[in-house]
Amino acid sequence: MTDGEGVSVCCVGGERVADAAATLEAGVDRVTTTVVESVDEAVAAPDCVLVDEAALDDVAGAVGRLRDARACGPVVVYGDGGGFEAALEAGAAAVVRRDAAAAVLCHRVESAVEETGSTPVATGRDRALQSLMAYSTDRLSVLDEDGRYVFASPAVERTMGYAPSELVGTASFEYIHPEDRAAVRETFEAILSDPEATYETEYRFRSADGEWRWVEARGQNCLDDPAIEGVVVNSWDVTERKEREEALAAERALTESVFAALPDVFYAFDRNGNFLRWNDRLLEVTGYGDDEITDMHPADFVAPEDREAVFEAITTVVEEGTAVTVEADFVTKDGERVPYEFTGAEMTDSDGETLGLVGIGRDVSERKERQRRFEAVFDNTYQFTGLMEPDGTLVEANESAIEFAGVDREDVLGQKLWETFWFRVDEESRETAREAVSVAREGELYREETTVRGNEDTEIIDFSVRPVVDEQGDVTLLIPEGRLISELKQRERHLKVLHRFLRHNLRNKLTVIDGNADYVRSQLADEALASQLDEILGASRSLIELSETAHELSKVVIEAEGDRRPVALDSALSSAAADVREEYPSASIRLPEDASYAVRADWRLTVVFRHLLENAVAHADCEEPTVAVFAAETDDGVAVRVADEGPGVPKSELAGITTGEERTQLTHGTGFGLWLVRSVVDDYGGDLDHESPEEWGSVFVVRLHAADGETNESDE
Repeated sequence: MTDGEGVSVCCVGGERVADAAATLEAGVDRVTTTVVESVDEAVAAPDCVLVDEAALDDVAGAVGRLRDARACGPVVVYGDGGGFEAALEAGAAAVVRRDAAAAVLCHRVESAVEETGSTPVATGRDRALQSLMAYSTDRLSVLDEDGRYVFASPAVERTMGYAPSELVGTASFEYIHPEDRAAVRETFEAILSDPEATYETEYRFRSADGEWRWVEARGQNCLDDPAIEGVVVNSWDVTERKEREEALAAERALTESVFAALPDVFYAFDRNGNFLRWNDRLLEVTGYGDDEITDMHPADFVAPEDREAVFEAITTVVEEGTAVTVEADFVTKDGERVPYEFTGAEMTDSDGETLGLVGIGRDVSERKERQRRFEAVFDNTYQFTGLMEPDGTLVEANESAIEFAGVDREDVLGQKLWETFWFRVDEESRETAREAVSVAREGELYREETTVRGNEDTEIIDFSVRPVVDEQGDVTLLIPEGRLISELKQRERHLKVLHRFLRHNLRNKLTVIDGNADYVRSQLADEALASQLDEILGASRSLIELSETAHELSKVVIEAEGDRRPVALDSALSSAAADVREEYPSASIRLPEDASYAVRADWRLTVVFRHLLENAVAHADCEEPTVAVFAAETDDGVAVRVADEGPGVPKSELAGITTGEERTQLTHGTGFGLWLVRSVVDDYGGDLDHESPEEWGSVFVVRLHAADGETNESDE
């Protein structure tokens, strides 16, 4: 060792290092040793520390503590060698076996001191500052009472980009982030007021390139130490650690916000069923508190009859590592049972080892209720109902349809509709099913009468297929429906036969009566008898007209179409007016200049307006009656007014026609025609009303719904 002041060596280990201390004082010039029992008793700022391995329970820990203190020189470990490797890893400068020669011990200590730059130099502050700089593994600074730099170690240039000389004489607080400055100044004031304590703090420090770097600093008041006369600050860059902590904190905050926002129950438990994590939703649903859940097992929340299925699901998750969903009743603290769907997945550590299970529970009460309602509607109906894929594959059929066919559900599910048992009647029925699927797949309703096969016989059904669309308007399902109408069709046939029979015979008999009465009238000279025959003639001719009206009523009712489509209003009005003008050439019928509306109707619309026009003309009290037709757009369609100059219609005759009262017998023959008008308009979903304005005798108002699409000009 070179000339200069002596080197101080603190020997830790009591009597076990006393011989080593004596060896050093005898073998090394200008060495002063101090023997202490423990690391805590080590003297302040020695040039070297010799630690006896056997005197300490944790040599590596002792080395670390001494190095962290940053106020001592190199650490040399002395002993039998059992903890040498750990000591070196902890930062020991050298190790010496107890049985080594005295010269080896002295050489190791001298070398350790010289290699760390602790060779004794001049005196006073310079020597102390050089010692501090050499022993520090991080940035070392000394500040005066005002916080100005007195000394900065070379490490500051490597880590912050400043040359030590740039910092000396400047205010240290100017380099600290404004948001951290007050807290650091407060810590600095505490250091000044308490020389015995060491203070730690974290703050952002501005580097030479303007970047804010996080540092952790430890400061101690050494103003009274004549060798230092300042506040010693050891600091090291912890930016990466802070960034990791902030990222982790942000991730945790995000996770917590997700957990808090989840409308579902979240939970996690270990392999033994101990709860590790849960969200507030679990507390809200079950009624238990955090303290109670901590001591509970997952099975405590499940209905007894569902536990086996839940345990099997948990076993599958743990053994196979796959997510599993199971339904079970959630049991609350009050004993209430709530239908839940639980989805669990394996929870592992970074090495892939299974830690437990994490899962979500979702309340399916509303879904279950909807399912029950659907099943009730689906199965408890006399209609045949099913579900199909858009390509026509049958995926479900209700009990009514299955029982009608007399087949098992498995026999028809998975087949195309036209290949199922019901449509194995003939090619026409199969083609109807194909067409229905094709139309509904494009988003349109299909409806038609067709024949289907049953277990005992074929039947006629009112058959329809309607599409089900999602939020984007895409067809996702098709719903086929069928209603038995064989008996209805048979009754219709009987009614037609009966109607033809009655009409034929009634008309023939009335014609005979009319002809004979007319002949007798021409032969009578007695005016009294002639007047009575005129009444007979009028009645018979009214009955003939009524027979024709009844025939038309039968036609519009029995031959009514199920579907409504766009019909041109102006075309229907023109056709009806032409028929009436032909029958009543002296009548003046004025149609609206613009009636280019499309309404939802069918071929019967012409019949409606023909009867209204006939009613207006026939009951006029002049030879050349005038009838005016007006058309005006409404909120949801069109209102058509048929106005005449007649005497008006008594309220008693309008009962059941334009009012909700029970219909009474009408006093004129056209009342049956008005009832026909009302029947058809109701079928259209429209409305028939009557007005009596001062400028007209009577006005009938027909309100019809507007229709989208191209009109059908042929519905006349």
